Amino acid sequence: MINQLAALLEAPLHTQSNGKIDTPRRFGLGLLLAMGLLLTGCSAPTGVKFISASSKPADLTQVMVATSRLPSDKSDFNGRRNRVISYASYAVSVPPIHKVGQIEWPQRDPDPKRHFAVAASQLYQSEEAFRQALNARLNAPGVRGLDGKREAMLFVHGYNTDFSEALYRAAQMKHDFELPFPLTLYSWPSAGKPELYMYDRDSVKASRDHLADLIGLLNRSDSDQLTLVAHSLGTELLMESLRQLALSNHGHLPKKIGAVILISPDLDMDVFNSQLAAIKTLPPEFVIFVSQKDDALALSSFLTGDHGRLGNTIDVSKIKRGGIQVIDVTDFEGGDEFNHMTAVTSPSLVTLIKGLTKSGQRGMLTNQGEQRSVSQKVVSTATLPISLVVRTTSAIFDRD
Repeated sequence: MINQLAALLEAPLHTQSNGKIDTPRRFGLGLLLAMGLLLTGCSAPTGVKFISASSKPADLTQVMVATSRLPSDKSDFNGRRNRVISYASYAVSVPPIHKVGQIEWPQRDPDPKRHFAVAASQLYQSEEAFRQALNARLNAPGVRGLDGKREAMLFVHGYNTDFSEALYRAAQMKHDFELPFPLTLYSWPSAGKPELYMYDRDSVKASRDHLADLIGLLNRSDSDQLTLVAHSLGTELLMESLRQLALSNHGHLPKKIGAVILISPDLDMDVFNSQLAAIKTLPPEFVIFVSQKDDALALSSFLTGDHGRLGNTIDVSKIKRGGIQVIDVTDFEGGDEFNHMTAVTSPSLVTLIKGLTKSGQRGMLTNQGEQRSVSQKVVSTATLPISLVVRTTSAIFDRD
């Protein structure tokens, strides 16, 4: 695929003595555009769409939102950077025809019977007002996990994502995984345009303080445990913020962080290892979803001259820290055509993860180097591949 793209752009490939790929500078823009088109996937950003007053919403999914985007319209935000965080909550209507892993995109006039759409929204005037609203949901009946803990989840989206797409994706995840606890979306100022990849990368750098502050806010809530989830370029933002929090606290992260989940991370391996180096003790669960069929990361690897990104690397020995679970989902068919969001768009994988979580069998994903078949008691095997490959890193990190 990479060679075909290079030929299409008439960009000859030159191999350096170290084995890395060198591309002439004059082809950089064309390759970035190609990557932008690839990473766009099946998204169809439209801006936040509200159902009409006469329409009856379908299945409502609540999403809390913190964003460092500039507000642009009624309960909508654009890709420009803001110096402050805005707080809100949205009731997203999920249509009855919804298919697991997908977003049924609204057009000009969303029909709640056929499209994702917003039924209601609320803007909070302060951080404290947002925290109180979050606490109210944390303390509501029926939101605790199997262990009785009050859990809060944070989701950080990836590159080329406008606000509405991030919102609908968060709603899709909460709906499909049947998460009973509150989910907060952190929407950083991605331009939502494939050709503005460098703008997005700069936005990641500009958003580290905001995300670190938000994690601190969630840690001060009534939650007993935090689960932090990030996708693609959002994983770099999350890891940079965690590194920053650790450096400001003698190497320690907020104690409530119980899990970090990186989905298809668009991260350089050396950068990732340096981020891990700043953290003395990792959260009890640290999970990375990888796929060798991730076409978006394959092209990202080509552009950066690497042999691979963290999200398409299955050689766990390259990760210089023990106890990290690397889940290889290569065999799963993704809901997106570039296999870049398989963990949340593949119907079979969504069903598997949901089944393991609801049955309390998450522990079966901890055995090093094993292929584990999924019990029919957890989920129907008719919808799953034969096995799931899970590896746990065993490297001892050298801090000297």
